[in-house]
Amino acid sequence: MREQPMYGQLVKAFPDYVVLAQVSFSALLETNDQAVRNRYCRKYADFVICTKAFGAIAIVEYDDSSHNGREKEDAVREFFLLAAGYPVFRYRNIPDLQKLRQDITPEALKFTSPMLLASLAEQT
Repeated sequence: MREQPMYGQLVKAFPDYVVLAQVSFSALLETNDQAVRNRYCRKYADFVICTKAFGAIAIVEYDDSSHNGREKEDAVREFFLLAAGYPVFRYRNIPDLQKLRQDITPEALKFTSPMLLASLAEQT
């Protein structure tokens, strides 16, 4: 599995959080519009960083070489996540711990939905 080293880096970089892998968009997004739901129900986020109470606070996408030629599909996936208020962090290579900690900071998470802010408040 190409994602295992990335998962390990995320766990090391954020020991006070829970890192989940391959999370269904249906677990992250809600809508009463079946047509919209059909557009995302079979999609998965590579990694979700959660508070210890399992409130999702950030999405990490690992765009390795298997994503080549899938930029349009990735943009649609990102649109859904951003529209729901999730910050999305994309990496083509596995970053070092310092880079992850520089990118995924409370400041980078500040433009999130009220639901995500409530999840962050539970953590503190």
